[in-house]
Amino acid sequence: MTRQIALLVFLSFFSAACAPQIFEITSQEGPPGTNVGLSMRYLVGWPRVEIGGRSMDYYQLKLSATRPDRKDVPAEELVWIEDKRLEFTVPDLAPGNYVVTVHDDKGPPGDPVYSFLETAAYLAFPPVWPFVIRSNQVQFEFRVLPPK
Repeated sequence: MTRQIALLVFLSFFSAACAPQIFEITSQEGPPGTNVGLSMRYLVGWPRVEIGGRSMDYYQLKLSATRPDRKDVPAEELVWIEDKRLEFTVPDLAPGNYVVTVHDDKGPPGDPVYSFLETAAYLAFPPVWPFVIRSNQVQFEFRVLPPK
């Protein structure tokens, strides 16, 4: 029984290490319309951003590689293990402090069949389990300033 608990704790730490991580933020405050750029590790799915009750899905975001030699690669062709840059525009919100949540969804917006099939395929390949069975979000704070 103690070995099972130890294995569960180990897998929990291992899978948490593969959760999306932000390693650089271009702006943590600004008025509505500010472009925010996030350099991220372990962003392997279809990103979605929530701020102030507003949600921006994959099609409203800009996703690119962080490596200069891969800047022009279309988002759909990025390798799932490479570091990525996610950009979004701050929506029209009242001034104040907001928590921004970046979700790493397992399929395109509104397509549960794709999500199910992709997850099932990943579960059939044990080396990627830490990226499937993990936290699928990361948060940071953003301060919305009054419009200029």
